[in-house]
Amino acid sequence: MDIYPLIIERDLGVKVVVEDYSLGGLAMNEVLQVLKTGESDRPELPSLPNAISDADMVVMFIGNPAGSLIPGNQFNQNGCISGDSPPVNCNPASLEQYTNDLKWIWGEIFRLRNGQPTILRTMDLYTPNINKYKENGILLECTRCFENYSNAIHLAAEAYHIPFIRRYDIYNGVNHDEDAAAKGYIFEDGMHPSVLSAQVIAEQFSQLGYEPVPPP
Repeated sequence: MDIYPLIIERDLGVKVVVEDYSLGGLAMNEVLQVLKTGESDRPELPSLPNAISDADMVVMFIGNPAGSLIPGNQFNQNGCISGDSPPVNCNPASLEQYTNDLKWIWGEIFRLRNGQPTILRTMDLYTPNINKYKENGILLECTRCFENYSNAIHLAAEAYHIPFIRRYDIYNGVNHDEDAAAKGYIFEDGMHPSVLSAQVIAEQFSQLGYEPVPPP
Protein backbone atom coordinates (compact mmCIF):
# COMPACT_ATOMS: atom_id res chain seq x y z
CA MET A 1 0.00 0.00 0.00
CA ASP A 2 2.98 2.35 -0.41
CA ILE A 3 1.31 3.95 -3.43
CA TYR A 4 -2.07 4.71 -1.85
CA PRO A 5 -0.80 7.31 0.67
CA LEU A 6 0.78 9.25 -2.19
CA ILE A 7 -2.52 9.24 -4.06
CA ILE A 8 -4.39 10.43 -0.96
CA GLU A 9 -1.90 13.26 -0.60
CA ARG A 10 -2.40 14.09 -4.29
CA ASP A 11 -6.17 14.01 -4.02
CA LEU A 12 -6.65 15.82 -0.71
CA GLY A 13 -3.53 17.94 -0.30
CA VAL A 14 -2.78 16.51 3.14
CA LYS A 15 0.18 14.76 4.72
CA VAL A 16 -0.51 11.06 5.26
CA VAL A 17 1.07 9.21 8.18
CA VAL A 18 0.89 5.45 7.60
CA GLU A 19 0.39 2.82 10.30
CA ASP A 20 0.97 -0.45 8.42
CA TYR A 21 -0.23 -3.72 9.95
CA SER A 22 -0.05 -5.82 6.79
CA LEU A 23 1.85 -8.74 8.29
CA GLY A 24 2.66 -11.97 6.47
CA GLY A 25 0.23 -14.76 7.32
CA LEU A 26 -1.81 -12.55 9.63
CA ALA A 27 -4.91 -14.54 10.58
CA MET A 28 -8.37 -13.61 11.77
CA ASN A 29 -7.84 -15.07 15.24
CA GLU A 30 -4.75 -12.90 15.76
CA VAL A 31 -6.69 -9.73 14.95
CA LEU A 32 -9.62 -10.77 17.11
CA GLN A 33 -7.28 -11.53 20.02
CA VAL A 34 -5.50 -8.20 20.00
CA LEU A 35 -8.73 -6.21 19.64
CA LYS A 36 -10.41 -8.13 22.45
CA THR A 37 -7.48 -8.37 24.87
CA GLY A 38 -4.81 -5.93 23.71
CA GLU A 39 -2.35 -8.83 23.67
CA SER A 40 -0.59 -10.67 20.86
CA ASP A 41 2.33 -13.01 20.26
CA ARG A 42 3.41 -10.67 17.48
CA PRO A 43 5.26 -7.62 18.84
CA GLU A 44 3.79 -5.41 16.09
CA LEU A 45 0.14 -5.97 16.99
CA PRO A 46 -0.52 -4.70 20.56
CA SER A 47 -0.46 -1.11 19.29
CA LEU A 48 -3.22 -1.82 16.74
CA PRO A 49 -6.19 -0.67 18.88
CA ASN A 50 -4.52 2.68 19.60
CA ALA A 51 -3.60 3.08 15.94
CA ILE A 52 -7.24 2.52 14.97
CA SER A 53 -8.41 5.03 17.58
CA ASP A 54 -6.18 7.67 16.00
CA ALA A 55 -6.82 6.76 12.35
CA ASP A 56 -8.89 9.03 10.12
CA MET A 57 -8.89 6.28 7.48
CA VAL A 58 -8.81 2.48 7.84
CA VAL A 59 -8.25 0.07 4.94
CA MET A 60 -8.73 -3.53 6.06
CA PHE A 61 -8.28 -6.92 4.43
CA ILE A 62 -7.93 -10.14 6.44
CA GLY A 63 -7.75 -13.05 4.03
CA ASN A 64 -6.69 -15.79 6.43
CA PRO A 65 -9.81 -17.18 8.18
CA ALA A 66 -7.90 -19.13 10.84
CA GLY A 67 -9.85 -18.89 14.06
CA SER A 68 -13.11 -18.41 12.17
CA LEU A 69 -13.52 -21.97 10.91
CA ILE A 70 -16.69 -23.81 11.87
CA PRO A 71 -16.12 -27.24 13.47
CA GLY A 72 -17.60 -29.93 11.25
CA ASN A 73 -17.90 -27.52 8.33
CA GLN A 74 -14.44 -26.00 8.00
CA PHE A 75 -13.77 -23.81 4.99
CA ASN A 76 -10.77 -25.20 3.08
CA GLN A 77 -9.67 -23.89 -0.32
CA ASN A 78 -6.11 -25.25 -0.18
CA GLY A 79 -6.28 -26.96 -3.56
CA CYS A 80 -7.18 -23.66 -5.19
CA ILE A 81 -4.36 -21.83 -3.42
CA SER A 82 -1.83 -24.20 -4.94
CA GLY A 83 -3.84 -24.49 -8.15
CA ASP A 84 -3.39 -28.23 -8.53
CA SER A 85 -6.54 -29.75 -7.01
CA PRO A 86 -10.18 -28.89 -6.20
CA PRO A 87 -11.03 -27.18 -2.92
CA VAL A 88 -11.92 -29.40 0.03
CA ASN A 89 -14.86 -27.32 1.27
CA CYS A 90 -16.06 -23.96 -0.02
CA ASN A 91 -19.67 -24.21 1.09
CA PRO A 92 -20.96 -20.67 1.77
CA ALA A 93 -22.17 -21.83 5.19
CA SER A 94 -18.56 -22.64 6.13
CA LEU A 95 -17.79 -18.92 5.87
CA GLU A 96 -20.58 -17.62 8.08
CA GLN A 97 -18.34 -17.28 11.15
CA TYR A 98 -15.69 -15.54 9.04
CA THR A 99 -18.29 -12.98 7.93
CA ASN A 100 -19.55 -12.53 11.48
CA ASP A 101 -16.01 -11.99 12.77
CA LEU A 102 -15.34 -9.42 10.06
CA LYS A 103 -18.54 -7.65 11.10
CA TRP A 104 -17.39 -7.71 14.72
CA ILE A 105 -14.05 -6.17 13.77
CA TRP A 106 -15.73 -3.40 11.78
CA GLY A 107 -18.00 -2.77 14.76
CA GLU A 108 -14.98 -2.59 17.05
CA ILE A 109 -13.33 -0.08 14.71
CA PHE A 110 -16.41 2.14 15.04
CA ARG A 111 -16.24 1.75 18.83
CA LEU A 112 -12.56 2.64 18.95
CA ARG A 113 -13.18 5.68 16.79
CA ASN A 114 -15.87 6.80 19.26
CA GLY A 115 -18.05 8.66 16.78
CA GLN A 116 -15.24 10.47 14.98
CA PRO A 117 -15.61 10.73 11.17
CA THR A 118 -13.72 7.78 9.70
CA ILE A 119 -13.06 6.71 6.10
CA LEU A 120 -13.38 2.92 5.93
CA ARG A 121 -12.49 0.84 2.88
CA THR A 122 -11.89 -2.83 2.09
CA MET A 123 -11.35 -5.21 -0.82
CA ASP A 124 -11.82 -8.84 -1.75
CA LEU A 125 -9.59 -11.63 -3.04
CA TYR A 126 -7.99 -12.50 -6.37
CA THR A 127 -6.29 -15.61 -7.69
CA PRO A 128 -3.01 -15.88 -9.62
CA ASN A 129 -3.81 -19.47 -10.65
CA ILE A 130 -6.38 -19.22 -13.44
CA ASN A 131 -4.13 -20.97 -15.96
CA LYS A 132 -3.43 -23.78 -13.48
CA TYR A 133 -7.16 -24.19 -12.90
CA LYS A 134 -7.74 -24.54 -16.63
CA GLU A 135 -4.86 -26.99 -17.04
CA ASN A 136 -6.12 -29.13 -14.14
CA GLY A 137 -9.80 -28.94 -15.02
CA ILE A 138 -10.80 -27.23 -11.77
CA LEU A 139 -11.73 -23.75 -12.97
CA LEU A 140 -15.42 -24.09 -12.10
CA GLU A 141 -14.83 -25.44 -8.58
CA CYS A 142 -12.18 -22.87 -7.71
CA THR A 143 -14.16 -20.01 -9.22
CA ARG A 144 -17.14 -20.90 -7.05
CA CYS A 145 -14.81 -21.10 -4.07
CA PHE A 146 -13.28 -17.66 -4.59
CA GLU A 147 -16.68 -16.14 -5.35
CA ASN A 148 -18.07 -17.51 -2.08
CA TYR A 149 -15.03 -16.18 -0.22
CA SER A 150 -15.29 -12.75 -1.81
CA ASN A 151 -19.02 -12.65 -1.11
CA ALA A 152 -18.37 -13.31 2.58
CA ILE A 153 -16.17 -10.20 2.68
CA HIS A 154 -18.77 -8.17 0.77
CA LEU A 155 -21.51 -9.18 3.20
CA ALA A 156 -19.49 -7.93 6.15
CA ALA A 157 -18.71 -4.62 4.43
CA GLU A 158 -22.26 -4.09 3.23
CA ALA A 159 -23.58 -4.54 6.77
CA TYR A 160 -21.93 -1.18 7.57
CA HIS A 161 -22.20 0.38 4.09
CA ILE A 162 -18.42 0.27 3.68
CA PRO A 163 -17.22 0.79 0.09
CA PHE A 164 -15.02 -1.97 -1.27
CA ILE A 165 -12.81 -2.71 -4.25
CA ARG A 166 -13.64 -5.82 -6.26
CA ARG A 167 -10.08 -7.01 -6.81
CA TYR A 168 -11.36 -10.33 -8.11
CA ASP A 169 -13.08 -8.57 -11.02
CA ILE A 170 -10.06 -6.35 -11.71
CA TYR A 171 -7.42 -9.07 -11.58
CA ASN A 172 -9.40 -11.96 -13.06
CA GLY A 173 -12.12 -10.26 -15.12
CA VAL A 174 -15.83 -10.05 -14.38
CA ASN A 175 -16.25 -13.72 -15.33
CA HIS A 176 -13.28 -14.63 -13.09
CA ASP A 177 -11.52 -16.59 -15.81
CA GLU A 178 -8.71 -14.23 -16.86
CA ASP A 179 -5.04 -14.69 -15.99
CA ALA A 180 -3.91 -11.85 -13.70
CA ALA A 181 -0.21 -12.39 -14.51
CA ALA A 182 -0.85 -11.75 -18.20
CA LYS A 183 -2.12 -8.30 -17.20
CA GLY A 184 1.07 -7.62 -15.25
CA TYR A 185 -0.75 -7.78 -11.93
CA ILE A 186 1.29 -10.56 -10.31
CA PHE A 187 4.77 -10.22 -8.82
CA GLU A 188 7.60 -12.47 -10.03
CA ASP A 189 6.98 -14.86 -7.13
CA GLY A 190 3.80 -15.92 -8.95
CA MET A 191 1.53 -15.11 -6.02
CA HIS A 192 1.61 -11.55 -4.69
CA PRO A 193 0.46 -8.31 -6.37
CA SER A 194 2.88 -6.42 -8.59
CA VAL A 195 3.70 -2.72 -8.41
CA LEU A 196 1.39 -2.16 -11.40
CA SER A 197 -1.53 -3.85 -9.67
CA ALA A 198 -0.91 -1.82 -6.52
CA GLN A 199 -1.12 1.34 -8.61
CA VAL A 200 -4.35 0.18 -10.23
CA ILE A 201 -5.97 -0.71 -6.92
CA ALA A 202 -4.85 2.55 -5.31
CA GLU A 203 -6.47 4.48 -8.16
CA GLN A 204 -9.64 2.43 -7.66
CA PHE A 205 -9.68 3.44 -4.00
CA SER A 206 -9.23 7.04 -5.10
CA GLN A 207 -12.27 6.77 -7.35
CA LEU A 208 -14.36 5.65 -4.37
CA GLY A 209 -13.78 9.08 -2.90
CA TYR A 210 -13.15 9.94 0.74
CA GLU A 211 -16.57 10.16 2.30
CA PRO A 212 -16.55 8.97 5.93
CA VAL A 213 -18.72 5.98 6.80
CA PRO A 214 -21.42 6.93 9.32
CA PRO A 215 -21.32 4.94 12.58
CA PRO A 216 -24.07 2.32 12.91
